[in-house]
Amino acid sequence: MADELDRATLSRCRRGDAQAFRALVEHYQDRVFALCLALAGSEAEDLTQETFVRVHGAVGGFDPDGPARLGAWILTIARRLCTDRARAVGRRPTVALDVVPLGDGRPGADTELDRARRARALHQAIAALPEEQRAVVALQLWDGLEYEEIAAIERVPVGTVRSRLARAKDALKRALGVDDEERNGTHR
Repeated sequence: MADELDRATLSRCRRGDAQAFRALVEHYQDRVFALCLALAGSEAEDLTQETFVRVHGAVGGFDPDGPARLGAWILTIARRLCTDRARAVGRRPTVALDVVPLGDGRPGADTELDRARRARALHQAIAALPEEQRAVVALQLWDGLEYEEIAAIERVPVGTVRSRLARAKDALKRALGVDDEERNGTHR
């Protein structure tokens, strides 16, 4: 994760400084929400809040010189909460999708509509992935984590992360018709 919270703010946060903790939340909330959205859909906001409640209670024990970076540690908490919530309710989480806007006839509206349709198709394709694949896609593509960090969060070997990502990318290509478009020389 390229962008980590600075050590001074983390140190203040570990000592219980409320303003430093607020800075921590602001720094990581978008990444945590994106992961929760990918894994838990409409429950993402609640799970994001629960993640930071847990982080608040445990940050004093976080070792900044330990093996995990702060961002990976926080995402691990979020990932486990999403998994626990899915098990508790006995269902597979789904991704919340935005309503696709209709074109309004103004210049460029078709392009915006086309982009919105592609985004919706991508969200649906990601939602159809098994949870393990959705998690590695979110962590690697959206959060920019290295394979080793993802492996630590997911508690699997690096090779498993690589294979899950490969299977997820193949499934997304099939779902979006990318292979057919590339063979035919057309793109949406």
